[in-house]
Order: sequence, then structure tokens, then C-alpha cells
Amino acid sequence: MRIRAKITISLIITAFVIVLSYCIFLIIRSQRDQLLMESYQQALESASKAAIKGEFKYLTCIVNDHSVWDEMALYSQTQDTSWSKSNLSAIRIIHNLSGICILDHEKKLIYAIPADNTETGFSGLFSDPFFHFAEAKKTSCFFYRENGKVYEIAISAIHPTGDTLVTTPLSGYFMISRVMDTKLFHDIEEFSGSRITLSRGPGDQKAHPGILEITSMIPLRGWNNQPVGYLEFRQSQPMLNSYLKIINITGIFYFMVALLILTIMSLVLYRWLNYPLKKIAESFSAENPQIIKSLAGKKNEFGEIALMIERFFHQKEKLAEIIKGKNEALVSLSDAESKNRIILSAISDHIFRINLFGVITDFHIKTPDELISDTQSLIGKNFETVVPAHIVPILQRAICAVNENKQTQHFDFSLIPNNPKTKYYEVTLSLTSEGGYLIVIRNISTRKQAEMALYRMLEKEADLNRLKTQFVSTVSHEFRTPLSAISSNIQLLDLYEEKWPADKKLTVFSRIKEAINQMTALLDDLSVIARDQYGKFKLAPIELNLELFCREIAEEIMATSRPGGNIQMEFLCEGAVVNMDPRLLRHIFSNLLINAVKFSAPGSPVLFKLEDQNKNLILITIQDHGIGISEEDLVNIFEPFHRGENVAGYPGTGLGLSIVKRCVNQHKGSISVMSRLTEGTTVTVVLPKKYHPGEPNGEKTL
Repeated sequence: MRIRAKITISLIITAFVIVLSYCIFLIIRSQRDQLLMESYQQALESASKAAIKGEFKYLTCIVNDHSVWDEMALYSQTQDTSWSKSNLSAIRIIHNLSGICILDHEKKLIYAIPADNTETGFSGLFSDPFFHFAEAKKTSCFFYRENGKVYEIAISAIHPTGDTLVTTPLSGYFMISRVMDTKLFHDIEEFSGSRITLSRGPGDQKAHPGILEITSMIPLRGWNNQPVGYLEFRQSQPMLNSYLKIINITGIFYFMVALLILTIMSLVLYRWLNYPLKKIAESFSAENPQIIKSLAGKKNEFGEIALMIERFFHQKEKLAEIIKGKNEALVSLSDAESKNRIILSAISDHIFRINLFGVITDFHIKTPDELISDTQSLIGKNFETVVPAHIVPILQRAICAVNENKQTQHFDFSLIPNNPKTKYYEVTLSLTSEGGYLIVIRNISTRKQAEMALYRMLEKEADLNRLKTQFVSTVSHEFRTPLSAISSNIQLLDLYEEKWPADKKLTVFSRIKEAINQMTALLDDLSVIARDQYGKFKLAPIELNLELFCREIAEEIMATSRPGGNIQMEFLCEGAVVNMDPRLLRHIFSNLLINAVKFSAPGSPVLFKLEDQNKNLILITIQDHGIGISEEDLVNIFEPFHRGENVAGYPGTGLGLSIVKRCVNQHKGSISVMSRLTEGTTVTVVLPKKYHPGEPNGEKTL
């Protein structure tokens, strides 16, 4: 602890002791003053009670005068007027009484002074409980309040003359009263040496400020022991007041002297400590030990401190030289580290250094990603707990390979296989000079995605080349057949035009016309596909009677198809008028009906059914019992130029269902195909009765 702190604590303790002793002094003085006041109080109360008892004794002596009793007993029995009333009047005057009252044994008033019984204090007393009290007490004194005045009343029961044992019935009651007035108070004040005040309750009178008075409250009790007022005795104590003032001044003087002594001690100690401490502080601020040379020769604590400071500055110089050399080495090391950090910051790879036990000793992660998302507290963790679990076996095999052949190992891995957002990483694992392993993980997702995109483009290009070759082959084949028919028939006309009859020429012309129609239909199909691919395949809906339209197409197909075509039409729609494109509907219905008739046996029925799916959709079903479609072919049934393996003996280009699909999509409808080999095919098309742009379309193949 510092010297200043010790001295401050010492001063605080000294101040605390002074204050504590002063408080103890105040407590002792307060107890002493209280005892002194209590002694004065007890003396005043004794004097007050003695004064009241003297008054009671005075009145008791009057009512106990036996000579008066004899007169009153005789008077109460005979009411002899010969007894001088002046004697009772004299008693009142001599003893300064307010009134005298005599009652007979029947409690009737037979004599009163004054005669009207006013200003005596008796008028409110005459009651049965009061007379019972008088009979029991024989002689008693009490106080009574009436008409705002307090009376001191004495009462005695009257017995016959000479009846000292009080065994005979009483003859009456003798009562005297005296008002508590200024004269009576003056007599009591002289007797008790106090100033008296009559009050209704304790504390009604207040002491004069600045004057020390001893107060005693004596209750004035009535015949039923209830207080009717209080006599407050006050005695001024100027000597006691002066004594207490002197004591207070002495206490304050003692406290001021203690504070003065404490202040002088503080100043002396501060002066004694401030100079050497100031020198020490200046020496540290200026870092100059010469400032405290004057303190070094003293044989005290400050001299020892000065010597220690000189040794401190000497050691500081040596330490500064050592630190300078260390700083130069640290600067060189920091430069090398900065260069390494710059190089590492330019590398986006994850670099880890692990020991032989697989614990990470150092790492560099420029940007956290899905592989290493949390870079907090990686040091000290096992590397196998940081990377995903499915990479751990690959990593263990690579570590074994590095340990065996001492050569760097490379391997790739992915986080989420078979996912478009898969992250791919390339890992390089090599040994370090310290015997650990250096692992470099590079994110190659972009490169992998580019490779896969290139691979998909190559596959798509191969598919396009295949389609192109198939298109050229198919179109060439489909065009060669009608062109050959046209060419051969024209040659026959050239050779036999003059020889053949007209009906045979018409047959040849019909063959040429049929071949031309085949070529036209093929060109129409190719035109539909081309316009759909270039976005020129637009829908033009109009209102038409769907039932008449479908029956017309069915009749055309049965007329142009091979003999035996049998189309059975069922129309179960509530409304025949729809809003559709008739050109695209013709492509849909004609292609589906032609296929159904073509791949069915002669005479086999083909069901052409139209029904309401709900109030806005129409369900079209075309069902045959022909050769069917295999499950392998159903997958690519809507691809252009695709034909099943079991249709080699049937003519066709493989464009029909592709065109149907495109036309259904233009109407925002859906198409589904269910088929099995040798069991037939069912094609279901759902079209909206009214075209609504923006509705989804779909397909379903079973």
C-alpha cells in the first residue's frame, strides 16, 4: 500500500475516533441531562401532589367537624330553625367556600347557601349513583366541572350524634364546594412554588420558547374517578438552563478543538510527505534520477525509495537496449509475416496444417463457405470433425498414400451429390518438413459446372446432329415414295396416253394426286413444327360447333382411309359451341384418328368420345385395339420423328404426336397416352371450351 494511502487511512481513522468519542460524549451528556431533568420532574410532581393533598385535607377537616355534624344531624331530623343559619354562613365566609348544601335522609334539599343553589357546583350531582358513592365513602373529596368552572367538592354522610361506629341509619348529607379560581391557584402556587394552569387536557398549554421549564400534569378526578381537568404545574429553572447552555458550548468547543488538531496533523503530515513525494514524481516524469539525489543520502524510507529508483533507471537503460534489439527482430519478422499474409490473402483456397494426430495447428480461410462455415476455434480441433463425414474415408486413404510413397496426393469430392447446387472441391495433401501434413482445399465448382455445361452442350449437339440426320433420312424417304409414284405415273401417261382409255387415265391421275397430297401433308407437318420452334405458331380461336366439326373430320378420315375403317363417335357434351382454333383442332383430331385407324386391324372399332369434364373443360378420348406402344417408346412418344419399334411395316414420319402435343399446348390443354403392346392405345386430351391465356398446360404418359 502507498504511503499516502496509509497516511490518509490513518487520518480517516483518527477523525473517526474523534467523531466517535464526541458521539459517546453526547450520549453520556444526554443521559445525564435526562436524569437531571427526571429528578427535577419528580420533585415537582411530589410538590404538586402534596399541594393537592393539602387542599383535600383542608376540605376533609371541614366536613369532618363533629360539632358541625351534631348541628346538622339535629337540623336534618327536626329542621329546627333555632339552629342559627348564620353559623353555616360564617363557615362559608371563613373557609372561602362557594356553597354549602344539606340534604335529609330522603335526599331532599333542606338547606343551601346560596339559597338558589347557583354557583355551587352541586346541581348536576344529585343522582342515585352519586348518593351510593357518598354512602360508601362516608367522607370524600373530588372535583366537578359545571358551567365551564371546576369545583373542589367535599361530601360527608350525616349520622346521629355520638354514633361513632356509624351503625345507625344516616340522617342526611353534608356537602361543601369551592371553585378553582385565581385565589385558590395563588395559594397552591405559594405552597408548591410553581406556576399553575387549569386545562381540559394534557398538553393544551405550550411552554415559552427559549425558557427551560419543568412541567407536571396532575389530573383532577371526579367522584366516578374520571378526569374533569388537569392542573399543569410549571417551574422555571434558569440555573439549569444556564448549566445546559454551558455544557452545549463546552461540547461544541471540544469538537472544534478536535477538528483543529486533526487539521493541523493533516497539514503537518502533508508537508512532511509532499516534498519527497513531489521529488519522486518529478523524477519519474522527467526520467532523471539526479532530481532525487538529495533524498538518496537520507536514512529513512524515502532514502531507500530514492536508491531503488536509481537502480530502476539503471535497469531500465539496460532493458531498453534489449528491447531495441528485440524490436528490430520483430520488425523483420513482421515484414516477413506481412509478405506471407499478402500472399495468403490473394489465395482463395482453404489451407490447413495438421499434426500426425490430425489436430489442426494452423489454418487460412479467406472466405467461409458451405464446407467451412465456422472459423471460430479451429485450432486444436481434429480435422476429421471439421469436414463432412463422407470425406473422412477419402482423406484417410490419401494420408496413408502420402505416408507410403512420400508424394503429394490429389483427389476431388462433392458436398451434395446429384444436386444442381453441388459444390465441388479439389484437395492437395502433402507432407511438411516438421512431420505434419499440409492440406489445400480449392473450390472447383465453377470449373466443374463449366465442364458439365460443355458436356451437356456436346450431348445436345450430338442429339441435334442425330435429329438432323434422322430428319434428312426421314424426309428423303417420305418424299422419295410419292415422287417415285408421280414420276412412274407420268412416264406411263407419256407412253400410253393415246392408247389408254379415259377411265384408266383418271386412275393414273388419282394416283398422282394422292402422292401430291402426301407430300403436301408432310410439308404441312414440317411447317407446323418449324413455326412452333420459331414462335410463329399462333392460336386463332373462333366459335364453332364442335359436334359438327368432329363428325366432319371423322367422315373425311373414314373416306380416305383403307377399307374397313370403323370410327364410333360419342358426343356427351352439354354445349356444342366452343371457342377454339379449328386449324389446330384439325391437326389434333386428324392425327389421332389416322393413327388409331392405321394401327388397328380392319374392321376393328375406334372410339372417338367427347364429354364434359366440368363446365369449362372438354375431355376427348380416342381409343383403339391395335398394336399398342411399348413402355420404352412411351417415354419419347412426343419427340419429332420418333417411331416405335413395332411400326416398321406402317407408313409415317413420326411427326403426328409431336404436332398434336404442340397444338394442345397452344390451347392450354393437356394430353396423356396409355398403351400396352397388342392391347391397344388410349389417348386422352383435355381442352378448355374457351381459350384463357396464361393457364398452365401439361402432358401425361402412362
